[in-house]
Amino acid sequence: MKNQKLFVDETGTKGMPSIVFLHGIGTSSWMWWMQVEALSGFHCLTIDLPGHGRSNHIAWHSFADTAHKVATIIQEHATNGRAHIVGLSLGGYIALVMLQHHADILNHVIVSGVTIELMPNRSLLNPQLWLMSFLFKRRWFLKMQANSLHLPANKKTAFIENLQAMSMTTYRKIAEEAVDFYIPPTLNQVMNPTLVVAGGRESKIITQSVYAIPQIMPNAQGWFAPKPGHGWNVEAPTLFNAMIQAWIDNKPLPSQLQKTHDRK
Repeated sequence: MKNQKLFVDETGTKGMPSIVFLHGIGTSSWMWWMQVEALSGFHCLTIDLPGHGRSNHIAWHSFADTAHKVATIIQEHATNGRAHIVGLSLGGYIALVMLQHHADILNHVIVSGVTIELMPNRSLLNPQLWLMSFLFKRRWFLKMQANSLHLPANKKTAFIENLQAMSMTTYRKIAEEAVDFYIPPTLNQVMNPTLVVAGGRESKIITQSVYAIPQIMPNAQGWFAPKPGHGWNVEAPTLFNAMIQAWIDNKPLPSQLQKTHDRK
């Protein structure tokens, strides 16, 4: 029987406050390389989620199951059994579910690129999944996607290999849960400082969530990075890293970011 523990890479400074980084769909812990380098003064934990990267052999079940697995890692590896969380896209959903079920082991939380409204035209989901199952096996398409992110050569290779290795069963399960995701009403009682962010070039359904989630959570704020798109930890790493540092340190966020009430 294969090892059922998720892959965890520990970097930075042991004994310092821990930050857990949760990646997007079809990628893995490699996508955080610029964050862990810049934040090496922290104890950084990058995790390959089920069905991804070096956890590819572990079946994906649900957001809640994955949140539980991440919580176990925090309890076993993080300094004093607690951690800050940074989640982008799929990782952002997991962070929200962790706030619902495991808020007691979390400190500050950053969520980027999620939706909390039911997907319009849900009847189109199956055709979209069929199309993606076709495209994910076409190397020219994956190269085009990697080029659009302006990744260095070794990271392009990781991007392509991760997408090719992910099963369509995993992709379908995640997509079906994501399009039906809504923010749990019990989060109105969760007091963890939570930063909800998105790139300014995100789709409308994602930017709406930057406004909506802070309306529900008492200690949450919504901010935009005006110029980047979805994967802005790679597109604008200096800004992304400065945002993490400031949020964790309870300091003013970088001036390049726009708060929701400032945004027209």
